[in-house]
Amino acid sequence: MGKAIEIFHFIKSRLNKYWIAVIFFVIITFFVGESTIAKRFSYNRQIKQLESEIEYYTKQKDENEQKLKDLHSDNESLEKLAREQYQMTKENEELFLIKD
Repeated sequence: MGKAIEIFHFIKSRLNKYWIAVIFFVIITFFVGESTIAKRFSYNRQIKQLESEIEYYTKQKDENEQKLKDLHSDNESLEKLAREQYQMTKENEELFLIKD
């Protein structure tokens, strides 16, 4: 207990009431309330995650736009899509599906 009192008197002798009020205000501002440091780090983590999702979906959108452009301009790619995904065939043509 004596050591704690020595520390308190040392701090009291070095700091006046204004510095104590400033330190108290800083502690309250950063660690208590709506915008604490932990929440700030959490928000930054969410922002980075959302930015990576935006980048992923932007890349997907660009790829899909390119595929759509290819389908509109090239009949062979349209036929390939129809055959592979929808199992469409030409007249007098047979389709064999092999399942693994």
